[in-house]
Amino acid sequence: MATKSAEQGVEQHGGRTRFGVVVGVDGSEESWRALDWAARAAVERGTGLEIVYALVDPLAADADDTLNQASALLARAESQARAAYPRLAVQTTMVPGGAVSTLSTASQTAELLVVGTRGHGALASLLLGSTSVGVSARASCPVVVVPPGAEVDYRYGCQVVVGVDGSDVSTEALRFALRETARLDGSLTVVHGWQLPAPLDPMALSAAGYTMNFTVFEERTRKYIDELVEQARADEAVDVPVGVRIVYEHPVQALLDASRYADLVVVGSHGRGSVAGLFLGSVSQSVLHRSAAPVAVVRHRNDDWEE
Repeated sequence: MATKSAEQGVEQHGGRTRFGVVVGVDGSEESWRALDWAARAAVERGTGLEIVYALVDPLAADADDTLNQASALLARAESQARAAYPRLAVQTTMVPGGAVSTLSTASQTAELLVVGTRGHGALASLLLGSTSVGVSARASCPVVVVPPGAEVDYRYGCQVVVGVDGSDVSTEALRFALRETARLDGSLTVVHGWQLPAPLDPMALSAAGYTMNFTVFEERTRKYIDELVEQARADEAVDVPVGVRIVYEHPVQALLDASRYADLVVVGSHGRGSVAGLFLGSVSQSVLHRSAAPVAVVRHRNDDWEE
């Protein structure tokens, strides 16, 4: 299982350690949990960990005290990561600026960015909403949002859940989920939730003499999703156990139901300043708000952030 990877070495490029996982910390309990999750993710990837603190107002009257506190916080964070994984390469970075811009810039050289769902001080807006959504939309790499109470250990045997709807961004989320499942030696559940458009109601259609053949629709949808999965498997050259769930249910609830026993949930983001959601409306954002498991937000590669 994934725990054995704690003995892996650290990836290097040209003799220099690569810090492929970045985590934002601010001293809150939630950011410490995100740090623990990020440290494990770095070990599993055989890469280093960069711990980032965003210094909102470095020119304030109490700047010296703030700098000292920030330095102490980063020292504690580094010590915590090294205590858990002694062979892990760790570097700390203090950057003047807001949380979204700081973390988005750090993501440009990372393969994974990790944040918590609550924060204060320098990363104040890690409250789900502005910063988590903003970072997910602007980051150059996938973003994992770790909710309060999330387990760092894989309680459910490395179970990964991903939502798909046939869009390009959901296909990228599927491919990321396959890679993560293979890395963790786990299993993947692919979820497709659907509903009739709001003006239509199965009971009303039946009363009017129309018949909705749900069985035929589900069979055709399952065939389509199976083909998506097999194509993604071939593209990624991975062979992991995959289960497919096609449910007549709101996509948010379909994902949340499937994620109750998941170690990681994967959703897609169209970027451009907001998480547009995998299906309709704000599905990704709703899952971020309500999931008890860490959520990985995979941004469309062709979506460049715009001011």
